[in-house]
Amino acid sequence: RILQQHRRRGKMKFNPTFRKRVEIGRVVYINEGPYKGKLAAIVDVIDTNRALIDGPCTNVPRQGFKYSEMFLTKYTIKINRSQKTKYVRLAWEAANVDQQFAESEWNRNLNKDVLRSKMTDFDRYKLGRAKQSRNKIIKDAYFRIKKQDRKERRQGIAKKPKAKGKSKSKKGAAKKTSVKKGVAKEDPVKEDKVKKVRAKKDKAQKEKAK
Repeated sequence: RILQQHRRRGKMKFNPTFRKRVEIGRVVYINEGPYKGKLAAIVDVIDTNRALIDGPCTNVPRQGFKYSEMFLTKYTIKINRSQKTKYVRLAWEAANVDQQFAESEWNRNLNKDVLRSKMTDFDRYKLGRAKQSRNKIIKDAYFRIKKQDRKERRQGIAKKPKAKGKSKSKKGAAKKTSVKKGVAKEDPVKEDKVKKVRAKKDKAQKEKAK
């Protein structure tokens, strides 16, 4: 109840984990049995393991089929539960299911698998050699671009002018600071002795003058 209240208020967004669900009108791809590789639509759900399917446009008769023997597709048709075959045919043609599936990437991959299964040993050898030559061309182009990029970077660094005047001024400033630091580090005891000696000399000169 709390979850339903939050959803109604719009505070909580519900993102379903599975987008393809077993439902009336869901188009399935049969992957096992005598009708392997054909499409059909779910007309009714028998139980948790089987569904009633019908494919009037793909020559699949109405029958019960296991979920493990089919794949759910993203296509659906608008039909009611246990609807007659003629209405299923009309809904199928209105949705253009055959055309949409033929243009899908799923069908392209299936066609690739069929071609691979028909290949001989010599065809597989030729395919392997073609892949090797393709990878070599890509690798050479990559290293060529990388080498050119490095060369351009080095040329850009070499073209930058060096500031010589600034370096000298820095050195001169460093010397001045070192001299100043030396003056500041003189011993205060020595300075007191020098002052006393000077004071005595001044007194002696004054007495002689008198």
